[in-house]
Amino acid sequence: MRIGGTNISWQKAALLFILCFTLALINLHLKLIKTPSWFNGNLVLMHKLLMLFWYTNNEQSRILQFFIPEFFIRSLDVSIITAYVIQRLLFTTITIYLFFYFSLKWLSQRQAALCIILYACIMPFTYKDHLQESAALMSLTFLIALWMIRERKDYWFMLVLAIGGMNNETTLFLPAAYFFYRYKDKKSIIPLGIRTVLLAVPAYAVVGIIRYINRNQPHLGGAWHLPDNLANLDKLFMIYHLFWILPFFFFKKKDQFIQRMLLVMPLFIIPHLITGVIKETRQMLPLAFVIIPASILTIIEWRKRHKTELK
Repeated sequence: MRIGGTNISWQKAALLFILCFTLALINLHLKLIKTPSWFNGNLVLMHKLLMLFWYTNNEQSRILQFFIPEFFIRSLDVSIITAYVIQRLLFTTITIYLFFYFSLKWLSQRQAALCIILYACIMPFTYKDHLQESAALMSLTFLIALWMIRERKDYWFMLVLAIGGMNNETTLFLPAAYFFYRYKDKKSIIPLGIRTVLLAVPAYAVVGIIRYINRNQPHLGGAWHLPDNLANLDKLFMIYHLFWILPFFFFKKKDQFIQRMLLVMPLFIIPHLITGVIKETRQMLPLAFVIIPASILTIIEWRKRHKTELK
């Protein structure tokens, strides 16, 4: 079996899928434990209001998060709750599975397996009693878009960016990642800037149209949270702990893609500090696709140097 230029036997691929499904299932169980709103009527009410376009932003403008469950409801004849369970389990499984292959660019199969296990262990730290059901697909589209940036698949990047934008506006950060990865020198700024804008136009246009349609829906909680977020920076630290720091050791030894993605992270974090609610640590989860492999590479380099010193 070949994914992303990596060959792996069907037997190993099947075992890997079972592992990923199990990790996703455990995370689903933990999420449901932490979210009584799934079962007290709030999820059902939210879905009905979303389908009527009577809900609040940003959720109302994240149309794939409720259109996909609605598709499951109509095609599989399942309940609203079951449809959302299917959505979360499906996209979480695929995300974990693809993260393994994404990490093989830099790591061995065992090290890539460690990546997905760490990712699955970090996810529960983001669970709260809130109905943010765009999260699973957002992680998946974010990962695939990063993959397309790294492999220079521009048109696929444009498509995934547009799909991701219809699910969650967080993916609209990724053109900045594209620009910084492809940047070479001052002469490249204008042509690269034009190309970046052109690739981003479909996503921003789609999101803009959706936002215009929902322009009269109130924005729940407002869009200015900087003072509260600065007072809760410890919550930001809690999701990755030392993994915020580890990637920056032996920085020059790392692949150019990882270097550029680490340097562009402030452009992801700062807008969340301004407009998001940093206590909702799920907002930082997409950074795991860079932070975890980079941290493991740091540990590998440490081991190499330690062995050299012992010799």
